[in-house]
Amino acid sequence: MSTPKQAFAERLNDALDNIRFPPLGKGRLSRLSEIIGSTQVETDRWLKGTAFPPTSALVKLAELTQTRSNWLLSGYGAPFEPGKHPRGAGKIAPATGKEKLSKEALELGLKWMKLPRQQRQAIARVVEELAGDGD
Repeated sequence: MSTPKQAFAERLNDALDNIRFPPLGKGRLSRLSEIIGSTQVETDRWLKGTAFPPTSALVKLAELTQTRSNWLLSGYGAPFEPGKHPRGAGKIAPATGKEKLSKEALELGLKWMKLPRQQRQAIARVVEELAGDGD
């Protein structure tokens, strides 16, 4: 079970992924520190779930990720203002923890959405039959 700080770090990293911020190990730490105006040591603690940011930094993080600060900090409430999802209207909130898609599932999902509806329906029937859900 994750601690509240670890859960915050998951939400923060997911929200940063959602706005296509540089990934961990590829500039996330330095870029985020620069934007927020914090030290890299401090920012690293937030990203790894060993500390919470001060309120002033939390407000900046929420603005950057286009999320609600209460959701970002606690996980309670809606992550976004209605109709203000950073990737466009009708999108779902960033997944966290066990509900997060694997890289393979995400890539397949993106390819799936490019298929015509009729092909998606045919493939869905095959998958349901293979999984035993088509009975």
